[in-house]
Amino acid sequence: SSSQASREPPPALPPRLQREDEPHRHRIHHSAMQFDAVWASLAFGALGCLLLLACRRRGGKDLPKAMRRLVVVEPNADLALARVVVEEEAPLPVLKRGQVLIKVCAASINPSDYGAWRARSAKGEYPLPTGQECSGVVVATGGGVSTLGLLGRRVAAFPGSGTYADYVACSAWRLVCLPGSVALADACELFINPLTVVAMLLTARAKRATAIIHTGASSALGQMLCKAAPGFGVEVVHVTHRQQHVEMLHRLGATHVLNSSSDSYGAQLDEKIRALRVKLAFDCVAGDSAGALVAKLPPRSTVYAYGRLSSSYLSAIPVIDLIYRGKKVEGFMVTRAFAKLGPLELLKYKPLSQHTGTTKGCGLARTGTHTGTP
Repeated sequence: SSSQASREPPPALPPRLQREDEPHRHRIHHSAMQFDAVWASLAFGALGCLLLLACRRRGGKDLPKAMRRLVVVEPNADLALARVVVEEEAPLPVLKRGQVLIKVCAASINPSDYGAWRARSAKGEYPLPTGQECSGVVVATGGGVSTLGLLGRRVAAFPGSGTYADYVACSAWRLVCLPGSVALADACELFINPLTVVAMLLTARAKRATAIIHTGASSALGQMLCKAAPGFGVEVVHVTHRQQHVEMLHRLGATHVLNSSSDSYGAQLDEKIRALRVKLAFDCVAGDSAGALVAKLPPRSTVYAYGRLSSSYLSAIPVIDLIYRGKKVEGFMVTRAFAKLGPLELLKYKPLSQHTGTTKGCGLARTGTHTGTP
């Protein structure tokens, strides 16, 4: 029938004709491959051009020619004698590739900032711009893939220096874009204190410590530690020097709070160390504080010094405890702490907000800020 004939395959070519047709089919296939390769090259070229256009410098058209910034002209161990001035006509930073220009809204004032006011810089470059972290709005980019989509964004940044100014340049890798629910005034201290808290608690966990002592407990960092420690399974003995701070820390949820100015402080500290089996302490006061902790703690304990609120020196450290009882006093710096912990320990870490609930709950109480306009 006709339907059966339509389903029959076409007659095969004789073998001789099949052999003659093969080079022709190979030529067609090769030409098709060349055509696809040309189109792929053109597509990749066009994509590269678009990427180069997207990565070019952006913004900066309506920026002023000069800005204000706070600089140290002459440091002094006595902060009252340090020469710190405001430059009214400082040049704006020149952006490099991968950097952004931030219009500063707020900049935190940390005790670590005082170091530039007290002692001469190792580089010896004066006047010295000051301020380490800030928050603000990106108003220009220096180009590069890392800066894509950052123009106009609200950010928290950690340039490391120069944030006490109207504008500051920062690597795109050293900032965080902020959601609308986070105020710029709160976000200006998103790096130094919170990351130090995380480094302390991860260090305690890595050393299998279930309890630690922390001096300077009423500071912004101390309040963050009070909020974050329960999520890490670490109990904290908070040491402060005023009774109103004791009450404030209890309201934040602290269980163990001691007043170092109390007559019974020594006995109370002994009791807490014994009951909680404390072998780790973080001290930001310096002076006699670290020595007192070394004397109180049991053998093979460690006191980390991370600040100098009362003095630039440690004193009253019992040498016998270091030699015969295996106690240690070490400096603590957040970057070195993370490097020592290593990537495996950091992978176990959950974000601070998961432990505390909200950014506000992390203890972002402002000890001091330089505020701008946005």
